Parts: sequence; structure tokens; C-alpha cells
Amino acid sequence: MGKNERKEIMETLKTVPIKEDVSQGARMGLPQTDIGSGKTVSFMDSDGSMFYVAGGTTVSFSIELDRSASVEMGYISNTGGWTQTYSGTSSSHNTSFKISNTGYYRFYVTNTSSSTIRVTGGTISF
Repeated sequence: MGKNERKEIMETLKTVPIKEDVSQGARMGLPQTDIGSGKTVSFMDSDGSMFYVAGGTTVSFSIELDRSASVEMGYISNTGGWTQTYSGTSSSHNTSFKISNTGYYRFYVTNTSSSTIRVTGGTISF
């Protein structure tokens, strides 16, 4: 990926902190947020940091949308590497994947449809 290409991706990336509910343990509910066409939202910890995930951990990531739309989902490591784990069209999307290496991660959704969508709910658990 070239320098300009990475800059373009980062300009389309909006970060949304997730408020953790201690009673839920490691399951976090996603806040409502809009995602413009071609834009990406990444979800991070409530303090704005990336999530610490031990290697070998399985992550379940689901989102609910206000309508059927095409999205891509996955994770971004603290070194900047992007891993897509899902692509599909629906109003309800989910993916589960194993994190290979212990480290810090955030989870993303890219809107690949032609108009703005709204995340109305969902969870990240590990």
C-alpha cells in the first residue's frame, strides 16, 4: 500500500469509542453511529485506546443496521495492518475470527453501499 493510498484510507476512518458495561464482562455493545458511503468506522475502547487481545482468542463481532446494506468488517492492528474477515449485504452482519498474535486491535466496518447507513446496535465480544 502506497503512502497516498494509506492517507486516503485514514481520511475516511472515523473512530467511535465503546462504553464497556462491567456486568457484561468482555461483551461490549456498539453505539449508534452513521457511516457514509465508502467510509469506515472503527470501534475502540471507551478511553480511546485499542483493545488488548491475547493471541489465540476468538472475537465475535456483529452489527445491526437501519436497513439492508453492503459492508465489510474486520480488524486493524496497532501496526496498521488491516484484516478483512467479512463482506456481505444484509441488515444484520456478523463475523467470528481468531486473533493470531497478542496485541492491540480495533474493529472496523466499511460501508460499501451507495448511501449512508446507520449502525443501530451490535456487539464485540472476546
